[in-house]
Amino acid sequence: MQDELSKEDLKQDPKSVTFAQLSKLLFNDIEKSTSKSTLTKKYTKEQIIGFLDNPQKNQKQLRDLSNYLYNTNANYRRLILYFSNLLTFDYVVDSADDLDKDKVELDKFKKQYSQAIQQLENMNISHEMLKVLKTSFKEDVFYGYEYSTFESYFIQKLNPNYCRVSGFEDGVYTFEFDFSYFDNKDISVESYAQEFQNKYKLYQKNKKNRRWQEIDARNSICIKINEEVEYPLPPFNTVFESVYDIDETKRMRVIKNKMDNYMLLTQLIPVDESSGEPNNFAIDLDTAISFHNKAIQSLPEEVGLVTSPMKIDAIKLENKNKDSDVVAEATRDYFNDTGVSQYLFNSDKASNSSISKSIITDEQIVFGVLRQIERWVNRKLKFSNNKYKFKVEFLDTTIFNKEEVQDRYLKAAQSGMPVIQEYAASLGLSPSALTSKLTLQNDILDLHSKLTPLASSHTQSGKDSSGRPSKSDDELGEEGSKTREGDKNDN
Repeated sequence: MQDELSKEDLKQDPKSVTFAQLSKLLFNDIEKSTSKSTLTKKYTKEQIIGFLDNPQKNQKQLRDLSNYLYNTNANYRRLILYFSNLLTFDYVVDSADDLDKDKVELDKFKKQYSQAIQQLENMNISHEMLKVLKTSFKEDVFYGYEYSTFESYFIQKLNPNYCRVSGFEDGVYTFEFDFSYFDNKDISVESYAQEFQNKYKLYQKNKKNRRWQEIDARNSICIKINEEVEYPLPPFNTVFESVYDIDETKRMRVIKNKMDNYMLLTQLIPVDESSGEPNNFAIDLDTAISFHNKAIQSLPEEVGLVTSPMKIDAIKLENKNKDSDVVAEATRDYFNDTGVSQYLFNSDKASNSSISKSIITDEQIVFGVLRQIERWVNRKLKFSNNKYKFKVEFLDTTIFNKEEVQDRYLKAAQSGMPVIQEYAASLGLSPSALTSKLTLQNDILDLHSKLTPLASSHTQSGKDSSGRPSKSDDELGEEGSKTREGDKNDN
């Protein structure tokens, strides 16, 4: 609306320009001045719907979209990080064989057990698997290759555009790699493991039949979240439309706020009515144009100016009907599509008990992935040539249920159940940390006989406190949660 007025504009019939048309012109003008979000610039909603209509054909597009949202959208990023960081990866190492104490060579068993737990300690599972889960929850499948020495270990993420799931081996996913990847001069095959170098040479000799080759399962890892579909499909693809709607709704709200604060001024050009001609202006058009252009130079962006033969007036483009917060509504739809409680990220309106119930559902998703990782680790242990075989058992512990799991194993251990290792693991002690601490504290430092127990209700008598023990948050109902959160029982 701030563009300079021309004679052609003034020659138009002013009666043909209705207020609705002016509003539409102003809206378009404001929309152009309001920058679009990065998502709406890169993708259209029709494109996203098209990707989802045929996910098998659009695997790469959906993977790219998911990674793009992770980098640009706060809600989507928090969703991925929430699931990726749930697991604590507490584990114990047990014998994979039925043990007969009379037949076990204790020294050899202890030595090989120590080798097994040292191998697992070297893998730094909690850190490496966190990287695996971040990729898996974004892309559905993580393809990786292991590099290990006696003292170091890491997993290299492979380009998913050149990998595909090929099958199962011992309950673990296997995959093939497209060796045309190294035809790119910017990528050096020498920077990859020897296996890649050897198989790339085979590919160069027979590019037609050796393009896709399976990677040795002894050194590879393939974790897939969506086990019910054969092709890669980002686990939270159902929220892609909702994320777009939130971005678009926020942009429209900005436009609406500008519209609500926009004022349109109409400047009267006097007409000589005595002549009987509708466009016979009392002042020449050059003068009208000159005054119009001078006026708009002094007006702020929030005020527009129209020069016409109509009566001078001020029009406030304010929406009298206050709409509900459409952004909050779009955000609620987003969390409904994820299946995750919105109150995990904003708990102002929810009790602890309702949040806890939602978390339990989310934990079942990551426990399924944990079983995959468990089978993959145990498969690695089977490759050992040692006489005695061992297996890993990951506890179903998350950052939310650690105390509950600890309490369960403690009570079981106090009842004589053989779960001391599990209790130690639930406290965050790895098998190697447990054995080394026991040796250091009991055998070397003799701390168990030197330390005096700290004073507590178990070591001294005193006045008993009245009242029953407090319930956990999970055991409280809605009213109980409100009472605790409001400290209503303090007195």
